[in-house]
Amino acid sequence: MSGIRHLRVEPVRPERDPVVPPETVAVDAGLLATVVAALGSEDLYAALRAFINGIVRIDNCVALVFDRQGPPLILHQWSPQQPNYFQMLYRQGAYTLDPFYRASLDERRDSVMQLKDIAPDGFGESDFYKAYYEKVNMIDEIGLLCPVDEQRTIHLSLGRRSSSCIYAADDLAHVKQLRPLLSTILLKQYHLQGATGDADGHAAPEPAGQWLKPFHVTAREAEIADMILRGHSNASMGVILAISAETVKVHRKNLYAKMRISSQAELFQLFISHILPQRAGQPLA
Repeated sequence: MSGIRHLRVEPVRPERDPVVPPETVAVDAGLLATVVAALGSEDLYAALRAFINGIVRIDNCVALVFDRQGPPLILHQWSPQQPNYFQMLYRQGAYTLDPFYRASLDERRDSVMQLKDIAPDGFGESDFYKAYYEKVNMIDEIGLLCPVDEQRTIHLSLGRRSSSCIYAADDLAHVKQLRPLLSTILLKQYHLQGATGDADGHAAPEPAGQWLKPFHVTAREAEIADMILRGHSNASMGVILAISAETVKVHRKNLYAKMRISSQAELFQLFISHILPQRAGQPLA
């Protein structure tokens, strides 16, 4: 969309009704001291979880390093979910569909965001969401991104499960207030540990659309496929690509015809079969 359709003039608030800023975070000095004492040791992430939980309740916590040239390095994973879909699916290649991974590739790589604010408009209906977020029982996520250098970005994922409620605006505001502190701790731990973590040696992520080469799709059709997998609606794709929703439908129809499929679910299954060839034809149940 281009141009300014409406100019909104906000009413002047009377002095008796000032804008109230978010409440300042109350930090437990004892929990913070435990974090500082644990820096450089394997106890750091447990101490960090306890510190964060004292301010914002979390059900899952994952710390990893997104790398533009390779798969993510897993620094820490704390989740009660079994089987471990994070290991089975996410780190094997599905991470490239994660809105936080996409954010780590642009100017948002030094920020705190809530999933609903950065996910595509159809993310909740996407097969990636159903195959990963629903299976790990995660209903909301706040993510902190912290750049290490031009290539690598630390991601701290703070999740809420269905037994909890979604994060409130104050929760996000509190994590944002903690961002300088949390980023400093994460960077210090990363360097003290010598960038060690759980790496699996998988190849670097392919350029977008590379896996579609055998189907002889056009560059535009490859873009459409990537955006479908990430959860964009036809309308959203049209806005981003500066084409009409009807043109998106034509590209989508041609893409499906070349791949001999008829649905988004089949497209996702082919993608999964590509990143997990040993599971080809097997359901992700």
